[in-house]
Amino acid sequence: MKMLSQKNIELINLIREKSCFDATETTRIVNKFFNKIPNSVNLLVKEYDFHKKRVLDVGCLYGQTLLYWGNNSEGIDVSDRAIQFLKGMGVNGYNFNVEDGFNLLQEKKFEAIYCNNLIEHLVAPHLFLARLYSLLDANGILAIGLPMVPSLASFLWNKFDFKGWLADEHVNFFTLKTIKLTLERAGFKIVGQYSPGLYRFSSLLSKLCVKFTPHCLLICKKDNDFKYDKIRDSKFNPLWAIELNKFNK
Repeated sequence: MKMLSQKNIELINLIREKSCFDATETTRIVNKFFNKIPNSVNLLVKEYDFHKKRVLDVGCLYGQTLLYWGNNSEGIDVSDRAIQFLKGMGVNGYNFNVEDGFNLLQEKKFEAIYCNNLIEHLVAPHLFLARLYSLLDANGILAIGLPMVPSLASFLWNKFDFKGWLADEHVNFFTLKTIKLTLERAGFKIVGQYSPGLYRFSSLLSKLCVKFTPHCLLICKKDNDFKYDKIRDSKFNPLWAIELNKFNK
């Protein structure tokens, strides 16, 4: 982790040098988003070489994870101010709502996609995952983090009045079992699951405690041969989801 700590210092210095905002706003951004390296960054760099991959960071905000990924990585966020900041840093960012589609990236492919704390907010999570599938290389990795309804110990989190998965703005709720099925039915295979907050102690602990913790990071590979079962007819797709037809046999 020593290498990453040095990387963080270098990144903060670069932000102060290149930020498109004044010193006061730049300091606010640094203090809020870059005061430490996110656990998911440590994990994905060490275990999956995200610092060497071209990554699409979905819901990237000011780049607190995006700026650690490999060359030519790109980000998407609904905040035009955040995208303005990233472009000032020399990073390509897109300002749009992902539920409206990924038309601006139609011709692009990425080695990896990172998305954290987003799918639980979306009206159409299946369509979102199907679109991510189309943006990944054949051997690409999807790293998706989300709040979980813990299979075990949920009573303990409730006792401490921890909202987590029950946040008022969430419209989707997942357990380890339901997110696994949701990902599989969108063409992904889970190859790793972690509780990223525990990764700083050990990788093994992070893997073993997933059922007890309220947040999970899932690592997925594409099933390049995935198709819907023939019983799911294309006529079930609304016009705004016509691209799902690519999964029909």
